[in-house]
Amino acid sequence: MTVNSVPAAGVDVDVGVDRLAMHAFSQPKIDPQQFIQLCLSLARLQRLCTLQSQICRRHCDSSMLAHVMVLMISVKNACQSGWFTEKDTEELSNLANEISSSFCSTLDFKTEPSSSLTIISTIMSRFYPRLKMGQIICFLEAKPGFGAFVNDFQITKNTNLSKGEKARLFVAQIDNLETSLCLITPPQVNFLLNGTAVGKRNIELMDLGPQLPTPVSQMLKFGMNLLQAVGQFNGNYIIAVAYMSEISTSVEATLPDYEQPPVSSVDPDSEIIEGPSRISLNCPISFRRFKTPVKGNSCKHLQCFDFENYVDINSRRPSWRSL
Repeated sequence: MTVNSVPAAGVDVDVGVDRLAMHAFSQPKIDPQQFIQLCLSLARLQRLCTLQSQICRRHCDSSMLAHVMVLMISVKNACQSGWFTEKDTEELSNLANEISSSFCSTLDFKTEPSSSLTIISTIMSRFYPRLKMGQIICFLEAKPGFGAFVNDFQITKNTNLSKGEKARLFVAQIDNLETSLCLITPPQVNFLLNGTAVGKRNIELMDLGPQLPTPVSQMLKFGMNLLQAVGQFNGNYIIAVAYMSEISTSVEATLPDYEQPPVSSVDPDSEIIEGPSRISLNCPISFRRFKTPVKGNSCKHLQCFDFENYVDINSRRPSWRSL
């Protein structure tokens, strides 16, 4: 869905409302071009009228319906800001959901991250130690199977961001968080922001390995924005647009102490006897002296690798296939 294909004409509020009222209540055939321009013009205005209900109930073709949805996103935001009475707010919100249902496979999906904050925290600390997640501004939760999910969110000019914070798209499969496979984008799903495909997260251009959260600041705008996720999901996913910043890792705070596994009893009949082993004090990745030697949780090798160097290498790569 695209919302910028037709330029919105500058329309006076009262004139625009009168013209939309004519389209809503009159029987003659409407001019599609003029209808689209009026919807987009009033979507940018600070005054909205209760004739929205008539606009939404009027039969529209698919091209008009997309532009009505743009208008209703602004209406829904106005409802949340307390512009209408409680009764009108309920009616307009229901209408906005009705219009949205034309672009969603279901409206029964979570748009609040509260129940997933623990999972997100686990993923960030385990796989993205150099990134700190700040405010989550948009959230979706998708279940296995084909789905079309749409969620709108607002960005205001007075948003307080910490130094270095940028908006990123976070996608993770939550069925198994033990390996970095949970960071692979579902291969048959398109992610779009404001009608534009997100780089390396769409079917035409897909990174097949685990990905870092994708920077999307340039795709967003002040005011209302739209996140879409459409396609065949191969598991349970959480999707978020959030402000993130790069940080220097605190090794002591992120790494637990290594626990030596219990020594198994030696089988007296075994012909294999473990002898002495030599371990290098240089990292096998960088070939430099260890600063912080680490191993994977389930690794049984005696040789370690250096934590800082490992994180640096994988942070520079477009996909973390070596994790």
